[in-house]
Amino acid sequence: MKTLRWKFILFAMAAVSILLLLLIISLNGLNWYFTKTRDEIMMNMLVQSEGKFMFMDFHMKPQNRGPFQLTQITMDQMRSVRFFIAEVDGSGDIDYVNIDEIFSVTEEQARIYAEKIYKSGSTAGLIDNFRYAVKRTDDDTLIFFMDTTRQKENFLLILWVSVAIAAVCWLIVLVSVYLISGKVVRPIIAGMEKQKRFITDAGHELKTPLAIIQSNNDANILINGENKYSRNIRSQVRRLSDLTSNLLMLAKLDEEVKIPLGPVNISDLASEILPAYQDTAESMGFTLTSAIEKEITANSNRESLTKLMTILLDNALKYTTKNGMIRFELKKMSGWILITEENSCEPGSTGNPEQLFERFYRGDSARTQQNEKSGYGIGLSIAKMICENMGGSLNAEYPEHGLIRFTAKLKA
Repeated sequence: MKTLRWKFILFAMAAVSILLLLLIISLNGLNWYFTKTRDEIMMNMLVQSEGKFMFMDFHMKPQNRGPFQLTQITMDQMRSVRFFIAEVDGSGDIDYVNIDEIFSVTEEQARIYAEKIYKSGSTAGLIDNFRYAVKRTDDDTLIFFMDTTRQKENFLLILWVSVAIAAVCWLIVLVSVYLISGKVVRPIIAGMEKQKRFITDAGHELKTPLAIIQSNNDANILINGENKYSRNIRSQVRRLSDLTSNLLMLAKLDEEVKIPLGPVNISDLASEILPAYQDTAESMGFTLTSAIEKEITANSNRESLTKLMTILLDNALKYTTKNGMIRFELKKMSGWILITEENSCEPGSTGNPEQLFERFYRGDSARTQQNEKSGYGIGLSIAKMICENMGGSLNAEYPEHGLIRFTAKLKA
């Protein structure tokens, strides 16, 4: 329950985080756009009037008004603008500077700013906390500087306030989600528990009648001899016994019980498992090759690793095409242990190979119980869960036409 509860909390908080982040970006993005647009309009009015904006008609809509400008610039707003003007003659000398409308800049500082802009050749932009614009005439050049300190302070204030409010809201939502998460996941947990209990109980209940059927069939063979009916019974009992064992293993893996770990020589384990499969593959007309790197050891579970390898090899024997090939590889790379099995498959195999890990999923060619070697579609699901319970992963891919590859990636 704890795992599912934390998954729910992480998912909910990820969604809330994305939403709050989008709100912060949208709010401050619009604020930046409107602030920049108003500054540009004020700057243009300042340049057009050459600093004498009190003679302009403020009842007329400015021609350069931005498409999203919320309000029209007024005389009061313009009179609150702090600016200074520098005049440069044709030879590049500063004739005079006008700092009557600003108190934070000295005449010397104004001349330094004007020289920098004139030498750079730029016509508009930002320098420190000032927005500037250049107006050239036949005789001289006027450079206008408008102080944007207050606008920047207002922008940063809104930015930090919005971030602070978002952080508080995020914490409130986190506490709320944590408190209600137990109630939200409880029905799901109850359903999962019932499902696992049903599978476990059904598996145990099936074992006894299957054993009785098998023993009665064996007794009948001793008395009357073997025939096609007794062989069919034995075959189907074996299939049902395998299915029951796999269902019980799935239920056990679903419980997420911590697997006991210990030192395992995986190279030796693979070398012990492969010979039996090589003989079987040869008898079925397949070519099975292997490449096992020596002395690969890990703190793992021997039983789980054995089950993983046998599932991959069993699956290969069941679904490799006629006269096909199977390749098994074990190696260590970049701190991971890679168990790779690839085999020939139907040339028309397409789609998402990850579907093969879904429970009871089988390709169309395998959806028949007439084929004795056909499985029930849960072996690969078990293999994937074994890998995940050991902190690894199992993936499938079609590396080329008519070939499928399974790669188990385990911690070294």
